[in-house]
Amino acid sequence: MSYRRLLPILQPKTPVSAQRLLAPILLLFLMLAVGPLALAAASGTPEAPSREAPPDLTSPIIDETGAEIRIADFAGRPLLINVWATWCAPCIAELPALSRAAAALAGDEVTVLLVSIDRGGAAKAMPFLETHGVTGVQLGFDPKARLSRGMQVRGLPTTILLPAAQDAAWRFVGPFEWDDQAMLTLVRGLLAE
Repeated sequence: MSYRRLLPILQPKTPVSAQRLLAPILLLFLMLAVGPLALAAASGTPEAPSREAPPDLTSPIIDETGAEIRIADFAGRPLLINVWATWCAPCIAELPALSRAAAALAGDEVTVLLVSIDRGGAAKAMPFLETHGVTGVQLGFDPKARLSRGMQVRGLPTTILLPAAQDAAWRFVGPFEWDDQAMLTLVRGLLAE
């Protein structure tokens, strides 16, 4: 195959411009400026969310026996509420870590409560949790998403940490390695505030 020059006006022109010279300099600057932040995120060091007022936790949910429960029933113990669903891939990825975190935080009297928003309720979520070997956690089902709307959950998974008095909250949005030592230290530190 041979290349034949068609018309001079159709040939690509690549004049050296100031934009072209600045692009590598800007890229280097961004790498130097953002690099440490990206490294901290890649290392898994969790950032502490800001303390906020507790969300509306008054809507009842159902436990695995079908009984109605409320978040206030857990008052007196710190509570880690994780809102999840069986169709949420990041939620599924963090379920085993939440199960291990529940065991690690049991000595600190922290209750880990998994609240499924699947429309099928316990009938949908229980077999799923058993298949994935999730144990050591409290279970709640919110098939109409009343509690999660009151908690202002905007994306899944969302986890809210409440101290024993339930007078403050820390919101974690997205999946986390809850059983990681740095994350367990962060949770314990927030509860000690």
